[in-house]
Amino acid sequence: MYSHALTFAGFDVSTAIDAEGAYELATTLSPSVVVTDFRLPRASGAELCNRLKRDDRTSSIPTLLVTASSQRRELEKALGEGCAVVRLKPYLPDEMERDIRAMIAGAKVPHWPAEYGRLDA
Repeated sequence: MYSHALTFAGFDVSTAIDAEGAYELATTLSPSVVVTDFRLPRASGAELCNRLKRDDRTSSIPTLLVTASSQRRELEKALGEGCAVVRLKPYLPDEMERDIRAMIAGAKVPHWPAEYGRLDA
C-alpha cells in the first residue's frame, strides 16, 4: 500500500522483501530515505536501521520505521538502533508522504510524536 501511494505521489520507490535486500538496495541506490517495517524476515527493521547507521555509505540516509507494535521495548529498541523516525500503524499514506518530504527537505521531524504519548513514562 505504501509503495503504491508513494509512487502515485511522485517518488521513485524501490522495494525489498527482507532486511538484507533493503540493505543491498540502500548501498547500491543511496536513496533519500529508507522506509521499513519493524517486522521483517530474518532481521527486524530496527536492525536494518542500525546496520545502515554503522555503514559509512548509508549513515546519512534518514530512516523511517513503521510498526503495528506498541510494545515499549520494541519502540525503544527501534529508536536505540538508530531509526530516525518511528511511527505506529495505522499510519496513513498522506502522513507518511508529509514526513518523508520533510525528512528530504532536512526539516525536523519528531522521532516519536507527542500525540503518541511519552515513551519514557
